[in-house]
Amino acid sequence: MGAIVAAVALFAAGTGATGTASAAYPGVAEWYAQAQEHFTNTAKAMQAVVDAIKANDIDALRSACSAVHDEQTVGLQAHLPTPDPALTAALQSEIRDFHTATHICMSLGPNSSPADLDQADSFTQQAIDDLKTVNDILVEDLS
Repeated sequence: MGAIVAAVALFAAGTGATGTASAAYPGVAEWYAQAQEHFTNTAKAMQAVVDAIKANDIDALRSACSAVHDEQTVGLQAHLPTPDPALTAALQSEIRDFHTATHICMSLGPNSSPADLDQADSFTQQAIDDLKTVNDILVEDLS
């Protein structure tokens, strides 16, 4: 699940966004201040996913995937829409892809096939690509 390791690195880096919101979407800074905890908590849960994979601990993996799911599909979703329609669209894609990846992850077990792992990894990679888009939009909106 190489995509998961990449996601942790991206989350750990944060958005790098500072400053005030652009004139086009002045409410983004306030939105981000309220939603930021879900990005932080997702990063922690993604690190737990990596740790569980390294330890080959399926129960810990399911638990960590559940935490990612809840931060994205419950926590972050509750903060939508954002003041920026492009940011909202990118976040909806991110949340949808994390939702799919984490449900696959939570269903993994001793009888899971390599194809199951590949499918989870594929959706995780899509979520990471969405996250990169979210990051780029946030950097622009908050600079």
